[in-house]
Amino acid sequence: MKFNKIAVVMSLVFLALGCGLAEGPREKLDRGLFQFNEGLRWGRYSDVLPVVDADAREHFQKMHEEWGTTILITAADVLQVLYNDRERKADISVRYSWYRKKEMTAYDTVTKQHWEYRVGKWWLVAEEFQSGQPF
Repeated sequence: MKFNKIAVVMSLVFLALGCGLAEGPREKLDRGLFQFNEGLRWGRYSDVLPVVDADAREHFQKMHEEWGTTILITAADVLQVLYNDRERKADISVRYSWYRKKEMTAYDTVTKQHWEYRVGKWWLVAEEFQSGQPF
């Protein structure tokens, strides 16, 4: 009886490890986008900044500098994912619902994030305002 329980547990462990190893670029992007935009929404920059490409970091930080202080984000919704398998690039449209503490007026802003898959990891290489109220 003990052998059967150990065998089942070991099988589940190997299955879980195997699934993680089999994760391809598209699955990594889906998981990473959620983590990135939720981290950005809640001001967890220690989760966000490590995946922002060094060349894009200054612009990114300037674009989000008021977040968490004067600007509060109430929602971050991925609207569209345009994935290019061949080039391993993706353009992501994200809608942020937010308000400034002093105004208490709700706004929506859509940005376009540009991502590239390099050396087994997705990198945000650019983000730009697309529509709505600028931050």
